[in-house]
Amino acid sequence: MKQGEVLMKERERKKLSIEQMAEKLGVSPERYGDIEAGNSPAERWGPRIRDLAVALNVPTSRMFATSGKSADTRPGQAAELIRKHRETRQLSPEQVGEKLGITAEEYTEIESGSSEIEEYGPLFLRFAEAIEQPVFNLFHPFGLPFEKLTLDDYR
Repeated sequence: MKQGEVLMKERERKKLSIEQMAEKLGVSPERYGDIEAGNSPAERWGPRIRDLAVALNVPTSRMFATSGKSADTRPGQAAELIRKHRETRQLSPEQVGEKLGITAEEYTEIESGSSEIEEYGPLFLRFAEAIEQPVFNLFHPFGLPFEKLTLDDYR
């Protein structure tokens, strides 16, 4: 299953149209349609955000806003919060990168504020609020990584 398919199923479960969800997320319906179709960086960032929350042992929403609320997100804040969580756990960038299966350089990009996590983290958080679910559930529905599920699991 793809990340976009999880979003589609959760949106449908709440009986929201693509246009309604796009409005809630602050993106165009076309852009949101690309996300659901699996044609966006959300496919890469969903699992990475999930794995980062696990590696840092932090609630997913707290990586994007101190309050855990999408209204309190701001550009560059994810990098700052993620770095603080890593430092609190006394982990090096190399250690976290290894837990994520990425290089230390790739991980450093996350903490620099120049990665797409700054866009996709708050977007996933807004989506989770729209469907009234914890954001982690978007990446780990039914207690399993979404990659291990099929569309039939959503019946």
